[in-house]
Amino acid sequence: MAISEQQRQKKLAKKKQKRAATVKTISPSMRKAKPYASYPIHECLIPDNLFDSGLGELVVTRRIPNGDIAMSAFVIDVFCLGVKDAMFMVLPESEYEHKIKVRMSATGDRGFEKLHQTCAKKLLDGVVDYAKELGFAPHPDYKNAYELLGNIDASVCPVKYTYGKKGKPFYMNGPYESPADIERILKTLTKKCGTGGFDTVLRLDDGMDDEDFM
Repeated sequence: MAISEQQRQKKLAKKKQKRAATVKTISPSMRKAKPYASYPIHECLIPDNLFDSGLGELVVTRRIPNGDIAMSAFVIDVFCLGVKDAMFMVLPESEYEHKIKVRMSATGDRGFEKLHQTCAKKLLDGVVDYAKELGFAPHPDYKNAYELLGNIDASVCPVKYTYGKKGKPFYMNGPYESPADIERILKTLTKKCGTGGFDTVLRLDDGMDDEDFM
């Protein structure tokens, strides 16, 4: 059953409040990522359905000498918008394993797969470049979070990543995108790709937040 615009706005407001509360909770642990870039890689993860759904988290972690985990996480849209959100934090391994990873796996019908660090960087660089070509910059926190990748050489990754859906950009609005945001995105795509040069599906409500892993 379709929801009214008033109901949609109420749902959107609740989701924004949820995100604000989450950010307030994690902010004291957030730091500059660059000083942690020399520590050994712990693991890199992506959802196993990333290129089917188009949206998911890319997580890069390093283990620091005291046993804690330095983590950069990116919400990436491989169909269109690139890096929609990003964060860096340092946390105990137990919290990473039993809170962060459990929460990620509980979001949607999906699992997570490990990928080599060189492929994690290649995937991230590619999605950012693809979105920039369409006129979309990565999230403001991307630059700091990206510093954790350090000197990883993406050129040695043998995997070829293809962005877009069926040869075109594909845009589906997220729960935090207002009507004004949607209009701006569609105008940007039309200017770059022309009418018919991209596909889109607009949804009134969504059960999965783009940033649920946070």
